[in-house]
Amino acid sequence: MKICFFSGDVTRNGGTERVSITIANELAKDPAYQVCFLSLVEQKECPAYEIAQDISRHALGERWLSPGPAYLPLIPKVRKFLKENQIDLIIDIDIVLDVLSVPAAAGLKTRVLSWEHSNCAFELTQGWYRRFILNLFTRRTDGVVTLTPGDALAFQKHFKNKKHIISIFNPASAAGVSLDGPRENWLITAARLVPEKGFDDLMLVAKEVLPTHPDWKWILCGDGPMREELEAFCQKEKLKEQLVLAGYVPKVEEYLAKSKIFVLTSKAEGLPMCLLEARACGVPCVSFDVPTGPADLIEEGVNGYLIQPFDVKAMAEKCSLLMENPSLQAAMGESALEHLDQFYLQSIISQWKNFIGELIK
Repeated sequence: MKICFFSGDVTRNGGTERVSITIANELAKDPAYQVCFLSLVEQKECPAYEIAQDISRHALGERWLSPGPAYLPLIPKVRKFLKENQIDLIIDIDIVLDVLSVPAAAGLKTRVLSWEHSNCAFELTQGWYRRFILNLFTRRTDGVVTLTPGDALAFQKHFKNKKHIISIFNPASAAGVSLDGPRENWLITAARLVPEKGFDDLMLVAKEVLPTHPDWKWILCGDGPMREELEAFCQKEKLKEQLVLAGYVPKVEEYLAKSKIFVLTSKAEGLPMCLLEARACGVPCVSFDVPTGPADLIEEGVNGYLIQPFDVKAMAEKCSLLMENPSLQAAMGESALEHLDQFYLQSIISQWKNFIGELIK
C-alpha cells in the first residue's frame, strides 16, 4: 500500500511535522506499506526531525506559497504525482491542503485522509478561507482523523452524515532519556515563539513568578518571530538570567527530564505533544484549559493544574504553589507517569493501521 503524507513543509521544526514523521517512520517499518512525503516546498535541506532512509521526499515547488489563489496551479502537479506514484492514500497533515488533494484525487484510486492537528472549533474561527476549505473540501475527504474524542464528536456534529471520523491520540515517548537524574529549579515551555502559543500571557506570568523566586529559571525551548519581543521583555524586566531563550532544541525530552514544572499558555490546541512529552518525563503540567487537549492529559490537582483561560493571576499562583512545594512536585510528577498506555506508540500505530485498512478495502 502506497501512502503519501502531504505537508506544507516537512523540514519545519513544528509539533505537526514531528508527530507526522514519527507516524510515517513507524508505518514504514511494516513491509505492507510504502511511505513517502510530499511538501509544497522544502525550505531547509535537512528536516528538523529524522526521516527513515526508505521514506522518499518530494516537493512541488521551490518557494513558499501563502494559502489562497496561488494554490490553484498546484492541483495538476499534485494529480500528476498521485498518478505517477500510484498513491493509494494521501494524508493531509493540515486541512488547508484538502483544497489541493481532494480535486487532485478526483477520479483516481487515491483515497484522501484529512488529519486535524488543532480542533474543529478553532478551524471555524480562523477566517473565511479555512472555513471554506473545511466545509467544501474536508467534507469531501474519505476520512478525518482528530486528536481527541471530543473533537471527533465535534466534526461528526458539524458534518452530520460523514463517515470515517475517528480520534487517534498523538504518541508519547521519553525513549533514551533517563528520568533518574537530579531535577533543576526549572519551569519549561516548549513551543514555537508565535502569538497563538500565548507568549503574551507567558510574559505576564513570568513577570509575576520569577522575581519572587530568584533561584528558579524558566526555559523556553523553541524559536520563531516573537524572539525579539521576548528578548526585549527580558531586558526591560531584568529577567535575562531567569527567562532563558534556548532556541530550537532537537531533543526537548533532555530538557524535560531535568525540569520540575511544565507550563503551557497556548490560545488553542489539538492534543499538545509538549504536554504528552512532559508527562512521559514525569513533569507536572500547568496549562490553560483551552477547548481540546489539556483536559485530555491533565487531571486537575493530580498530575497538574488546569487554569481558566486566560487567567494569568491564577496560573502564576499555581506555578508558585508548585515551585514552593517539592513534595507536591514529586507527587504530581509520579502521577504524570501513570495511565500513559493509551498514548504509547505501538497502540497509536495499531489504530492508524486499522483505520487505513477501513479506508482502503
